[in-house]
Amino acid sequence: MTMTKTRSQMALTMVIAVAIALVAQIVGSSGASAAVPRPVIRDALSQFDSKPEPKTARAKCPVGTRIIGGGARVNGGQHVVITRQQPVQGSPDTFVVSAVEDQVGTAQSWAVQATAICSTPLPGLEIVSATGPAGSFGFQGQGADCSPGKFALGVGGRINNGAGQVALSTQGVGPQRTGAGGFEDRDGFSGLWSVTAFAVCASLTFGDVQVVSVQTPSDTTARKIFNVDCPAGMNVTGGAAFTSGVVEVVNPTATRVQVIARAEGLVTPADQWSVTGYAFCAS
Repeated sequence: MTMTKTRSQMALTMVIAVAIALVAQIVGSSGASAAVPRPVIRDALSQFDSKPEPKTARAKCPVGTRIIGGGARVNGGQHVVITRQQPVQGSPDTFVVSAVEDQVGTAQSWAVQATAICSTPLPGLEIVSATGPAGSFGFQGQGADCSPGKFALGVGGRINNGAGQVALSTQGVGPQRTGAGGFEDRDGFSGLWSVTAFAVCASLTFGDVQVVSVQTPSDTTARKIFNVDCPAGMNVTGGAAFTSGVVEVVNPTATRVQVIARAEGLVTPADQWSVTGYAFCAS
């Protein structure tokens, strides 16, 4: 199964739809006192070596704080795909990131990095998850919805049984909904796989939260690097990136999210692609 122009068209259609939804739904900061105290950001790195086994990093929240979002990074290794970005409540709360070499593999040493964004306990804090049906399509996606009256602060996703041939993307669909999706590689994957989406939600005022998105041009640039900034007076609570290519980095800092993605395989003039990055922001 070959996925070229069809993959790019599907991704572009979804990104445009999301952008329209965000324009209709985003509301800026109310200017009131902080609803979400300035988050604490923690990183963790897996082992750095050339072993072909999957690698996992778990970034831990400090004592007395809870997970509200996170990010991921692949360090080294050009044939590595992120398969898991998951907020987990526990003792302590963590943000878990996993990656695996694709079917080509690499002799390079590489590692995966997890970033946890943590906050003092917020009212109504919950992690909602939803898993789509197993299938074998070029693209599969799944959404996760916050409970009524709650708003999304962070997002996560997981590819289930993708065997390194399905790359994970995540997105902020709206103030109360997040999404995760997977794209098979160019020659497809005959096995059955599914996507799980996660949303970190809390009972906040609509004007206290905002999802900001930036979309790159659709072209044949092989690797794309850009930032998504929160509005003045707001802090990052989560990050996401959606593309038909391969997401390499979703790196949240205090007020911005850096996104890096690469095209999947060689890029021809027919393979125009784009990336949309998201910053979940709160005042």
